[in-house]
Amino acid sequence: MLSCDAPAARTAARALVLALATGLASPVPAAAASARSKKPRAARATTPSVMMPASASAWDLAVGRAAQNALGRAAVAVVAMDPWTGRVQAVVNPKEAMQRAYQPCSVFKIVVAIAGLSEGLIQPGSSYRCSRGCWMWAGHGPIDLRRALAVSCNPYFQWVGQQLGYDRIQRYAHLLGLGEPTGINLTGETAGRIPASVREADVALLSSHAEGIATSAVQLAVLLSATVNGGVVLKPTLSGPEGYAPRERWRLTAGTRLDGLADGFLAAVNEGSASPAFDPDVAVAGKTGTCSALGWFASYAPAERPQVVVVVFLRHGSGHGASAVAGRMFRELFAAGAPSVAASSAGAP
Repeated sequence: MLSCDAPAARTAARALVLALATGLASPVPAAAASARSKKPRAARATTPSVMMPASASAWDLAVGRAAQNALGRAAVAVVAMDPWTGRVQAVVNPKEAMQRAYQPCSVFKIVVAIAGLSEGLIQPGSSYRCSRGCWMWAGHGPIDLRRALAVSCNPYFQWVGQQLGYDRIQRYAHLLGLGEPTGINLTGETAGRIPASVREADVALLSSHAEGIATSAVQLAVLLSATVNGGVVLKPTLSGPEGYAPRERWRLTAGTRLDGLADGFLAAVNEGSASPAFDPDVAVAGKTGTCSALGWFASYAPAERPQVVVVVFLRHGSGHGASAVAGRMFRELFAAGAPSVAASSAGAP
């Protein structure tokens, strides 16, 4: 059973676990009920649960409802977090979201991009010719970082990763909080997996598909938040806004570059792999991941002034499908008349 650690008992020990509504059956006569009970019953799909802080704000409740409405009965995990403070507003299916780790697929390309930029191996405008070995059989042709993030070009990131070598990739993965628990105030959190070493021949596939890497949705929410807030790796905390104080774990080292990422994340939604999340009324940005029958979308909105990070994970799904889930959430959250995030702890400048 999930529980809160002692330091955060005041705000999260009474966390509400809300089962998704499954509908109420109408009363039936006893004879009919008896006859019906003799028939074999079809297996009922498991409904996800939504965990929110006991002292949830109107915004937190809106996030939880949006998750419920967007998910249906999908085998999914979702984490919604304020990227400026680390305050977690909702966790869907906590077991899948923070107790288990999965291959993050192309979301790991964010790590490779940051490493390549920071080590001076690429610039946002650096071009590489994608001509073969990509999910798009003919290749993407000449492609820069923005476009490579948008369409999730595998050869581009394999090229960057092979220049970096695994030791440097590993260092940036740890710098961004992967391979260890985030410290969220819920028990049973996984550390995920960052291999101690990788054969040189395997670096390319690790760079494009995260082969051998395992992360949780909470870890990816923290990672993406660091790209939004200027390089602060936060301790995520399930908590209401009242009395909440952000807790930093560390800051990215001097010289770590994040420029060029936001343009690629926005392009992924506007013209690339995350197009189902597109909304003309709110700019959504993020990075998809698809591999091994898994689907991810690490995202935030509004792109110009991020108020919430949403990471969606689908088992037996795709990044395209995960972006559709997030898109439905964002459309509901930022629709006219929806509760304002001002009631939460958003700390965007």
